[in-house]
Amino acid sequence: MIDISSLSRTAAWRLEDSGDGVGFLVFDLPDETLNKLSEAVLEDLDRILTELGKDETLRALVVLGGKPESGTFIAGADINEIRSVTDANEATLKAGLGQSVLHKLSTMSPVTIAAIHGNCLGGGAELAFACDMRVASHSPKTRIGLPEVQLGILPGFGGTQRLPRLIGLSRALPVILGGKPLEVRKAYKLGVVDRVVYPDLLRRTCIDLAREALEKGGKSYRPRKSNRTSFLMRCLEKLPPGRTLIRNQARKGIDGKVGRHYPAPYFALDAMVTGFSLDLEKGLNLEAKLIGELIASPVSKNLIDLFLTSEEARRGRRGSGDGLSAQACSQSGTTVGLLGAGVMGGGLAALTARKGFRVRMKDIHREALQTGYKKIDDLYRGRVKRRRMTKSELSNCMAMISGTTEYSGFENTPLVIEAVVENMDIKKQVLREVEATLDERAIFASNTSALSITELASAANRPERVVGLHFFNPVDRMPLVEVIRGEKTSDEAVEAVESFARKLGKVPVRCGDGPGFLVNRILGPYLNEATRLFEEGYSPVSIDAAIREFGMPMGPFELLDEVGLDVGAKVGVILHEAFGERARPPELLSALKENSARLGKKTGRGFYIHGGKSKKPNDDMLRHGGTGGSGFKADDQALWIRRLVYPMVNEAARALEEKIVERPSDVDLAMVFGTGFAPFRGGPLRYADSVGVTKVVDGLRSLRDPRHVPCELLDRLARSGDRIYSLGESAGESRSTAKVESAGT
Repeated sequence: MIDISSLSRTAAWRLEDSGDGVGFLVFDLPDETLNKLSEAVLEDLDRILTELGKDETLRALVVLGGKPESGTFIAGADINEIRSVTDANEATLKAGLGQSVLHKLSTMSPVTIAAIHGNCLGGGAELAFACDMRVASHSPKTRIGLPEVQLGILPGFGGTQRLPRLIGLSRALPVILGGKPLEVRKAYKLGVVDRVVYPDLLRRTCIDLAREALEKGGKSYRPRKSNRTSFLMRCLEKLPPGRTLIRNQARKGIDGKVGRHYPAPYFALDAMVTGFSLDLEKGLNLEAKLIGELIASPVSKNLIDLFLTSEEARRGRRGSGDGLSAQACSQSGTTVGLLGAGVMGGGLAALTARKGFRVRMKDIHREALQTGYKKIDDLYRGRVKRRRMTKSELSNCMAMISGTTEYSGFENTPLVIEAVVENMDIKKQVLREVEATLDERAIFASNTSALSITELASAANRPERVVGLHFFNPVDRMPLVEVIRGEKTSDEAVEAVESFARKLGKVPVRCGDGPGFLVNRILGPYLNEATRLFEEGYSPVSIDAAIREFGMPMGPFELLDEVGLDVGAKVGVILHEAFGERARPPELLSALKENSARLGKKTGRGFYIHGGKSKKPNDDMLRHGGTGGSGFKADDQALWIRRLVYPMVNEAARALEEKIVERPSDVDLAMVFGTGFAPFRGGPLRYADSVGVTKVVDGLRSLRDPRHVPCELLDRLARSGDRIYSLGESAGESRSTAKVESAGT
């Protein structure tokens, strides 16, 4: 076989001769933990495939990832290169380059096989689809998918054209439109892969499969019977009326899940359905044109920035998580102490055990422990019902959790998480009690949502080991964790709980110790203003609808019902005590919390009446509005944005000004992952930059209320004409060396 070493300028590709005309083309990008298909790497591959096409001794080519320890076959394209493109024509040309290289792979004379171990995502999956056959390792690390729509783009190296032709249009639609990777069993069932073997047998199986193919038809050989869709579905896919029906059904699903603010799924749908009726070349041209438009869009840039920021948080900052405490807190099998078996405690116990830790759960009464166990069992059974967990895994996880009404079993735990009632005196008492039993290196993490970590640590003998670790409810679904540093909290403690949070699959954001920390502080003025608008006679239902249209997952009144009116009022008091009159909660909110039967979703009634999966306006609650239930004022969506969103921007800028967080991107990441702030807008601070800081400042001043006086930072930026992100690095610029596990195209 030919020597390709001089052809790979990036030194990413090497050819290994396995005999009998079977070669292994190994992708191993130097000095990188992940294999990424950058433009330079693709150009190298193009030259190599041209030369390999001339080698008459090469009868079969197996593409193999050279970084099995990373758990990644090919992560996809270099996402920073995607982010840097701002011109649609340039993006189309770059997509065309990738398409042409993979077309060369798919049409070369030798039989081609993708040997997949680890994540095979984005461009990596598209490369695999361009091969004649695919063999995947039977490993939890191996996942195959096209996640591009989650970045505001679509597969651009042929994925929207090859996958439907491989497994059928109807089967390919949810894979691409959903963006979620397939685990191996599902990929095999759909026909995405042809063989599944244990990792140690991957090379041997590929050699055997290559020889089998060469004996039985070459490139046209298929190692398994067709696993395509039903005969009726194949007929629908072939006929224009059938494709129209499929398109309309898929569009309804997109409308219900993402809406018009996210164009990528709609573009991907058009590329797949229209392209399915065209020859491959025309389909690829359509795909390249559509991805060019998406890459140049601000929606894509915002989603990519959020992705890069979240990946940095998930990986940890350079050098973090290397200490002994961090290693102890993130090691599977470690026992984690958990104080409190309530809703949050039960949710934490369920998640922690599922991620491989042992849990020692303590509460003051056996009845409370039983309630906690029931919560855990309900969560696990829900996962079994959704086929996210097997019954044996349920049993194994339950066996990882033990309960006690004493502090026995806490002596050797490196980490204790406190999730008791939100009362400073009780939390201090619990801290004193448990600290007496803990090893001196153990870390005490409080799950408080608003109370001062510095004050809590004043009750400790070792205040440097006390840290805030604020999870959001429901803990199994909400990705954000606020990591709060008190005045005496050590770097070691912060890094240890961050490592633990990452082990749970969470996104940790560091915050300074201030009232409400970050997310609740920013939400405070938003919920206060919503309640005032209700007092003034505006419809909660209309306001919620307008805010959902803005891009939030729920409106402010739906959110108040979700968290509980009593909780909202309690946080409001804390913020009022800290920030004075600008944070005073409305009288109505304080009054509503006194009715224990009308606290929101947990009591079945709040601003809405909740029953099962549905809800309807609560007429009794609506009579508390400013018109006394006789009717509502006319809708004024422009006013609502100024009254609800601009105060959030103002408070976010204050938090940045006061160094509660280090960077604008930390604020936006926390608000998107903690509250669902419209991801396509990038977060409150990116939103302010997009509409203009001057417009936000003018909008706040137009309200003519002391509560809405622009903070000094916004005022200064408005006068200078600068953007908020000019204060620090932008997500893309600062993360140019980010290692991403699921890139796009």
